[in-house]
Amino acid sequence: MTFIVKTRKVLLNKLLNRRQLSVELLHPNKPTPSQESVVKELASKYKADERNVVVYGLRTQFGGNRTNGFALIYDTQQYLLKFEPKFRLRRRAIIPKRDGSRKGWKEVKSKLKKTRGAEKTKIYMSRKTDKREVIRVQKETYLKGFVGK
Repeated sequence: MTFIVKTRKVLLNKLLNRRQLSVELLHPNKPTPSQESVVKELASKYKADERNVVVYGLRTQFGGNRTNGFALIYDTQQYLLKFEPKFRLRRRAIIPKRDGSRKGWKEVKSKLKKTRGAEKTKIYMSRKTDKREVIRVQKETYLKGFVGK
């Protein structure tokens, strides 16, 4: 797919170790480009690794031909894992998706409202898992994959 990438506002954010870009894509008479193709194009344009580029918020204008969005180009993978929101890391399958359902959590919550004392802590501990520890381990294993390469 052919499209032209124009970067409008390029900010160098030294605190977060990344470049922040406002991206405009011109694709006359073509469908909206995929995020993967935009990532490849930006990585080649800014001489960065494709794994360090995050594209989000792509919105096509009415009538097509033009799409606006945002991109972040991190210096290293460690900074990407440190500063990116968890929902974007889940989209990229870096950390695991949430297990269980929203309905299940709401049922436990309503059951907690009805109980008191030691029984309440028993119910709560049966549902709760140490999610932060799981996410930390997943990030470490993800980074170990890059050390060998």
